[in-house]
Amino acid sequence: MTTKQKIITLLEQNRGQFFSGEAIASALKISRNAVWKTMKSLQKEGYDIQAVPNKGYSLSLENDIVSKEGIEKYIQVHCDIHYEKEVTSTNTMVVQKANQNEKEGYILVSSFQSKGKGRTGHTFYSPNESGVYLSILLRPNDKTPMEATNITSMAAVACCDAIEKVKDVKPQIKWINDIFVNQKKVCGILTEASISMENKCMDYVVMGIGMNVYMPENGFPKELETIAGSIYDSKIEDGKNKLVAYFINSFMNYYYHWDKKEYYQKYKDHSMILNQEVYIQGPSGFSKVYAKDIDENFELVIVENGIERKVSSGEVHVNVNL
Repeated sequence: MTTKQKIITLLEQNRGQFFSGEAIASALKISRNAVWKTMKSLQKEGYDIQAVPNKGYSLSLENDIVSKEGIEKYIQVHCDIHYEKEVTSTNTMVVQKANQNEKEGYILVSSFQSKGKGRTGHTFYSPNESGVYLSILLRPNDKTPMEATNITSMAAVACCDAIEKVKDVKPQIKWINDIFVNQKKVCGILTEASISMENKCMDYVVMGIGMNVYMPENGFPKELETIAGSIYDSKIEDGKNKLVAYFINSFMNYYYHWDKKEYYQKYKDHSMILNQEVYIQGPSGFSKVYAKDIDENFELVIVENGIERKVSSGEVHVNVNL
């Protein structure tokens, strides 16, 4: 652990409490000059660290910067968390780790993606500081591709769990993998995978999620301003670290237990499209259909022109103008 990581850990575990430079240096077995330099560096990075003569240093209770050390305070499952302030894409980087034989449970968290990935080749808008982006490496080597599709649904429910834990609101899931709060998209999920040619089961799955934690400083781009929203309306104490940790705790519990009963009904209860007419995109454009049900394989049961059928993928909108 680096000096910087040691100091962040100490501050995170004792928010609001003052420590003198001498006490920190003694506890961590480093020089007082190293403490001073590290504190200055952290302040430049945006950490709300108070430095008071005759009292020392303290991390403000209102500080809301995501970090490995900040997340780990709330983690209750086995995993291996890594944080990088800026990446191209967390999914791209974790796929590389998967191909280098990294173990299951490797998690990469970032505050900014320069090339965030969305579904069907689209980009995922990932502005600096206002959002959090993470990818988890999984190796469900005994699961078939069909079984592994449940991972996206686990993630959607886990995201709802996390949001409900930090805010008095009921998020909604737009089949298959978008999370909405107050009719605005706040989270998107992208799952990528590789199949073993030996047993036709999964070699690895990389589950990525992007969360719009706060509104971007300059708002969303024009093409997103009527669609995208944020989880929090205003800054809250340790909001990002809590949200990430609660998501990881919930998701990994669903994944480790692999019991569909734990999340299937929750998925349906949070659906924003069931029991109403919606628009589903096909080769020739949007068709108006009735969303009747979501079956246990998370396929959408629709009724079109009096005929019932199941859909396993595609874009669905409540409003055709979205």
